[in-house]
Amino acid sequence: MRDNVFRVLTFNMMLVLIGYAMGTTQGQAVTEMTIFKGVVLFFSFLYVLYKNTISTQFIKNIGAIYFIIVSVFVLSFLSEDPFKSIYRGLTFVYPLLYIIYSINYLLRYGAANLMIALSCSILLVYSIVPISFFLVGGSLIETYNIYGYQEGNYFVSNHYGWGSTMFILCAFSVLRFYPLKFFYKLVIYIFLPFVFYLLIISANRAGLLSVFIAFILFIKKDQFVGYYTKLLIILSVVLIILFVALQKDSAIDFLLEKNENQIESGTEGRLIGTAAMLKSFERNPVYWLIGVGMFNYDELHLNGGILRSYHNSYWEILFGSGIIVFFIFLSFMVFHPLKIFWKTTLTYSLLIIPLIIIPLFEGNLTAGQFLFFPWFSYMILMNAKEFDFVRQQKKLNSNT
Repeated sequence: MRDNVFRVLTFNMMLVLIGYAMGTTQGQAVTEMTIFKGVVLFFSFLYVLYKNTISTQFIKNIGAIYFIIVSVFVLSFLSEDPFKSIYRGLTFVYPLLYIIYSINYLLRYGAANLMIALSCSILLVYSIVPISFFLVGGSLIETYNIYGYQEGNYFVSNHYGWGSTMFILCAFSVLRFYPLKFFYKLVIYIFLPFVFYLLIISANRAGLLSVFIAFILFIKKDQFVGYYTKLLIILSVVLIILFVALQKDSAIDFLLEKNENQIESGTEGRLIGTAAMLKSFERNPVYWLIGVGMFNYDELHLNGGILRSYHNSYWEILFGSGIIVFFIFLSFMVFHPLKIFWKTTLTYSLLIIPLIIIPLFEGNLTAGQFLFFPWFSYMILMNAKEFDFVRQQKKLNSNT
């Protein structure tokens, strides 16, 4: 964490959240912030090239991610508005190359060490979101649902849900494996129940699902925490959930009603968009091979989609570039990381869970999106050759 490459990567991650906060509050200043972020990222890229060159010696499956990068950029030209799509393609390509070379450089310190350091970095950066709510945004007094109408000053309810999720699951690793002083650990422990409460009242389904799955895995699989500690955590979680559930017009009531209405009416925007694009692909089978063009939403709107975009990072790849690029993307960003997670890193980090689930509900393919930096940084790290070597060694030992 003393390495300047790591610090600069963290700074770029932080600028994204500052940009989101300014987008909610500052209006015109967003343009200046976008330019500033772009300039910082450009010089960050030059700096990591100076430190690392274009070496990828520590990363496995690098050919797959290079293929994805080239495909996304080239297929941006197929859009009905190619200039806009090419610009968005560039905001995917060169930030992703920057992350690749940064992670490769930092892997010299060891994959496990980088995983813990990255968790610490993400915890620090994404703590901005819940802290902003408690300090200047909202109040916990008689606040049981903030979705849609009772937002904070700097972020909206989905941001609070995603930010809280990242904080909670990074704390899982940092509190046990990073050598924090007792005071800082105490601060995190005290803050965690409030952050979990904020996650619930945010009514953010992706965040709640991520934390629920992580919680189940933690209870069943974790070998470092004792039985009584797990029992205390379960009781604390149940008490917070019951407290919110017993309140009138709580986020839990809202979620139950919203889910029921969407199932009965079929008005969930992402599902409507998926159906619209499948209809387009049925009429034009060639789209299955090359897609409709990256960041091109004309077919979505022409076939009945009600959202401006897919609101799904994976659909951006599938519908934008076709099924071949899509499966290569899944292999690098989902399948291989999940294999490493299950065999090697499960008891050390649960951050992979929201970083797979949340992109299902939101676009995060360009550098200014909420989870772009942690998502790609973590998944590239999970493709480290060192993790794959450890997995193979465990397999050999079990066979002997």
